[in-house]
Amino acid sequence: MFRFLTSILIVSFLFVCKAENSQKQSGELSDGRSRSAAAPMPSSADEQPMQEAEKKLAGKAGEREEAPEDQIKTFATPKIGNLKIGRLLEYKVDLNFETKDFIAARKFLLELSGKYGFVQSESLQNWGGDTEPSMTAIIHVKSSDLYQVLMELEKIGTLTSENIQVEDHTENYTLEQIHAKREKIRIARRTDLGARSTPKNAAEIEELLGQSEDSADSAEFEKWKIMDRVNWAKISIHMYGPKKPKVVEVPSFGDAFIDLASLGLKLILSLIYIIPLALIAVGILFLVKFARNKWFK
Repeated sequence: MFRFLTSILIVSFLFVCKAENSQKQSGELSDGRSRSAAAPMPSSADEQPMQEAEKKLAGKAGEREEAPEDQIKTFATPKIGNLKIGRLLEYKVDLNFETKDFIAARKFLLELSGKYGFVQSESLQNWGGDTEPSMTAIIHVKSSDLYQVLMELEKIGTLTSENIQVEDHTENYTLEQIHAKREKIRIARRTDLGARSTPKNAAEIEELLGQSEDSADSAEFEKWKIMDRVNWAKISIHMYGPKKPKVVEVPSFGDAFIDLASLGLKLILSLIYIIPLALIAVGILFLVKFARNKWFK
């Protein structure tokens, strides 16, 4: 009996504790709801800064999204530059044009070369002759302006052939940089060694120092030559036309009579050589026939 009462008491105690916990949880939920209901709603004045901040963030996001497109557009521009793709490139272009107005085309070509670069050489053939005039010119322009120059050269006439060659000098330039840096290090080391050397070794160290200085100067000069070829594109232009109209060629009849007289004199001269030889041949044949009839009969 005592055990039964004890179990009833324990069960009732646990039931009371559980009821108290449920009441506390319900009270906390009701307090939270009342607080949220009593809290003021944000006014329109508070919404404006938030909207402006959102607009700014959206603008920055838009700029970040457009940045890769802008980079692509910048990279894809038609202008040709020696460092556009991180390489040291030398451009050589060969062009052939057929023109309708040779004088105007020549004038335009010289003006264009003076605007973007300089003329290295020019040669003119058949000017004022019976055949069509032609000209060959070699000009140098800035590599960054090469695309624009090629577009403007289309005004000369009809492009009949085009050949563009590109030579990469990046490896050679890097090698010359290494040589120049190495020689500068050697110059510093030999200068320090010369300061601590005896008079007997001074001449030998001075000679080695001079060799290092010459090598450094040579490496710097090679770097300059590479950059000069990279910065200036070479364009060889052959221009010809317009074609001369065909005309009827009237031969000189006086020359025909002269040629006929010359031919007759040549025949007479040939007979002078042929007649004696023919007589000698006939005599030999007669002697052979006579000897055969006399001794072999």
